[in-house]
Amino acid sequence: MHPFPPCYPLLQSTLLAIALAGGSPAVAQLQLPGALGQPAPAGTVAPPPPEAPREKPKPPILRAPSEDAVVGRTLLRNGSTGTLVIERAGKDLRVQKLALTGDQISKPNEHCRVEVSGTPLALNSEGKPAGLPRYKIALEICPFSFDVLDGAVLASNGGKTCEFKAADCQVDPAGLWGPRASELGPERVKEFERERAHAESTVRADFRALLAAAGKDKQQTKALAGEQAGFSSKREEKCRSYAGEDVHGFCGLRLTEARAIALGARLAGVEEVKPKPKAKAKPLSPQAAAPRE
Repeated sequence: MHPFPPCYPLLQSTLLAIALAGGSPAVAQLQLPGALGQPAPAGTVAPPPPEAPREKPKPPILRAPSEDAVVGRTLLRNGSTGTLVIERAGKDLRVQKLALTGDQISKPNEHCRVEVSGTPLALNSEGKPAGLPRYKIALEICPFSFDVLDGAVLASNGGKTCEFKAADCQVDPAGLWGPRASELGPERVKEFERERAHAESTVRADFRALLAAAGKDKQQTKALAGEQAGFSSKREEKCRSYAGEDVHGFCGLRLTEARAIALGARLAGVEEVKPKPKAKAKPLSPQAAAPRE
């Protein structure tokens, strides 16, 4: 076996030619075959290659319920008054039955009930502006919208009341329309507690993710903090009138889920669904039914 590699004679002649030409071997930088670079100095450890940046964990997202969660169910405002029944007509939704309760116009302390005639009423899609399917009831005398939740709808009419003068009745359709307290047994209540904990955790995670996305934008950060702080008080205000809420917590759960879905949609940048062409509202002349609530 040769003590030197086969290329050693060639290297010797090259260095000798450089020396005879008056050059210095120190400036001749030759890369031997197979060499990968200069080795690390003795006694040192070469730094490890930089790690690829880790992807930030995505916050949890709650899925919005479909309209099937309310189709065919009898929903009551605050779980106690009125009646709202939604049905399918092919691919469309419509109101199969609607009864509203309120106070008499002539006697504000007396309750009244209005059975809305002219049903079924068309429901116009308004997209998903808060991550939830939203529909508007085509009722000229008392138009209002609602978001579809799991087994309930959250109605809103901009803080206005509706006057059914022919029935001497003034009503407010806003609030959570859902099941009676008697329909929510102990097993359901246990499920609600677990679901509420998950929804609360999701709200906190999504809120932190939105704050991180806001970065150093103080105005946006302040707006987010104010919105989050106001959610609890608004939830309490809306749910205090729901029948049996202190026992089952159904209203608080559904509003917390709605908040989590809205924050998740904002994080994901989900575009609103394009609304369908609106059906013309029916000019109705509902009559008051005898029973009072």
